[in-house]
Amino acid sequence: MSLTCKRIIEELNKLAPEQLAEEWDNVGLMIGDMEQEVSRILIALDAIPEVIKEAIEGKVDLIITHHPFIFKPIKYIRRDHFLGKSIYELIQNNIALYSAHTNLDIAFGGTNDVLAQILELENVEILSELEVKSRNGEEKYGMGRVGTVKRKYTLDEFAKFVQNKLKLSNIRIVGDSNHIINKVALTTGSGMSYLQDAVDKKADVFITGDVKFHDAQRASQLGIALIDAGHYGTENIIVPVLKEYLKKLQEQDHSLEILISKVNGELFRINI
Repeated sequence: MSLTCKRIIEELNKLAPEQLAEEWDNVGLMIGDMEQEVSRILIALDAIPEVIKEAIEGKVDLIITHHPFIFKPIKYIRRDHFLGKSIYELIQNNIALYSAHTNLDIAFGGTNDVLAQILELENVEILSELEVKSRNGEEKYGMGRVGTVKRKYTLDEFAKFVQNKLKLSNIRIVGDSNHIINKVALTTGSGMSYLQDAVDKKADVFITGDVKFHDAQRASQLGIALIDAGHYGTENIIVPVLKEYLKKLQEQDHSLEILISKVNGELFRINI
């Protein structure tokens, strides 16, 4: 018998409990039935129309995304509206959709830990702590990570290291080329609201995405360098990790297939 949505979600909640999500966030089963049987899963960063088409053509039962498919309240569901059309397509093709967003960012083993691991950081700690009540009492969780590099870099050297590790065609850098990097703070996705935390932790550089001009000015004034590795570039790294994590379910159902979306969701490109 195939695994149910409920069983798969239970496993995901061991990695990224839904109660860790920020209050403003929307996580969990967006569309579908908890008792729906699942034999094929597709994992993607976003459930954009191209991913939904891929799921339909691949006869997928469940899409798992990092970014919430439904984020703000919906006033209507119409075929002539891009979100409404996608909802219609998912329901008509009996495809469930689950999203794990800030709970996956905050969780140990989530997006921020994965980025820290890829960048080979040592002595990794939480960047911005928060208290979360759980069955085990209050535990320390938080957004972002801060750690040290294995050797000293100049800013330009470390930026190239980051670019290569994340396999990015380009990144943006703020700061003096020869600025020495020992301590690194990071927040995947759009994390400039944690800039002061990075400064308070005495980081030499802050890595995130979606850096605005005035945010860059503020960082420069505070004496911390920035590496903007993009929203997509810092978060798509979680997709293969989720696939690997869910492989344990294949021991319970050998017919279960776990696929990674082949859709490139990066919208930005550089015209050279």
